[in-house]
Amino acid sequence: MAKTDLFSLRVIATNRVFYDGKAKYLNIRTLDGQLGLMAHHAPIVAAVEIGQLDIQKEDDEWLHVAVGPGILNFANNRLTLLVDTLETLEEIDIRRAEEAKERAMEQLRQKQSIQEYKTSQASLARALTRLELRERYI
Repeated sequence: MAKTDLFSLRVIATNRVFYDGKAKYLNIRTLDGQLGLMAHHAPIVAAVEIGQLDIQKEDDEWLHVAVGPGILNFANNRLTLLVDTLETLEEIDIRRAEEAKERAMEQLRQKQSIQEYKTSQASLARALTRLELRERYI
């Protein structure tokens, strides 16, 4: 693969820089749906939703992680992704994710304010993302 088929990628969570290097492909969930990015993509700024982030590295190895909400910016063949949270497969605690899913589902069954309902929805989305990621890749 030619170097021109790569783009610079920085993935930054609130507590760490997760990735800083070259990549071939990135797939992520945005407010407008799934978004796949490759080298020389048109400039874009997009809001990222809770979901799975897939990165194909320069050596063809894939990274799959769960991310929280954030924003991405792609310009001049450089992609910067800023997210609130990021968990690798090894960091996901399956028991904790199951418990969070059950709590969120119970909260959604309760009468709540709109803000509480949205918080419960986000909690459920995070738990489901963690569980799906672990099930798919481990």
